[in-house]
Amino acid sequence: MLKLIGKWLNIYEDEIGLFMWSMILLFLIRSSGIIFNNFAETAFLKRFGVEYLPIVYMLNSITTFIIMGVIAGVMARLPGVRLLSYLLVFCGTSVAGLRFLIPFGFDLLYPLLFEILLGLLFWNLANDLFNTRQSKRLFPLITAGGVLGDIIGSFGTPIMARIISMDNLLLIYLGITMLGAITVKGLGSRFPTILLSDKRTITAKKSKSRTGIIEEIKKIIPLIKESTLVKILILLTFLPN
Repeated sequence: MLKLIGKWLNIYEDEIGLFMWSMILLFLIRSSGIIFNNFAETAFLKRFGVEYLPIVYMLNSITTFIIMGVIAGVMARLPGVRLLSYLLVFCGTSVAGLRFLIPFGFDLLYPLLFEILLGLLFWNLANDLFNTRQSKRLFPLITAGGVLGDIIGSFGTPIMARIISMDNLLLIYLGITMLGAITVKGLGSRFPTILLSDKRTITAKKSKSRTGIIEEIKKIIPLIKESTLVKILILLTFLPN
């Protein structure tokens, strides 16, 4: 059956296992993220109203920028498999911990409950898993698994909220992120050459001189001036906002 599906989707036989594990991992990340985001926005709107939502989005963007800068530094020191599994466990346990603080009515609690981005680490890991030719064929299919996670998570949120109550969605988030961490561990043990690749990449990064975030931004500015593609990508990033 898998061979037939692989032939139909133009996936080679030796790629099917890695492809399935990667697609399942993205499915878990995206489905947990949409459930968490649906809860956070609903809870925030019910408690504070829509007028404060733009401020929260602004603060969330600034916080995400800072966190991504920190994670980028950590990525140079830890293998992608290990870092992603650690972050999944951290996100799940921290959000589940917030579930038990909700009854105390902290006013700043709901603005903090917004989606924790894990996509950057997933695609960083996928970049190590697949070469350029494989990525052109497989990344759209892997992304389809993430889209399926968004759809199922969106449709499943109201059903789960009616069954277990709205606040307990955070415990569902914990369960899905734990499944994601287990999937990452299984991915690393099933394909141990990934870990070897990660170690070589980290060794190469450590051999280079470290640059701060300001220096990295200075390198991007000339690229923006020269590349039309970069300008288009930046525009596409800003349009949804």
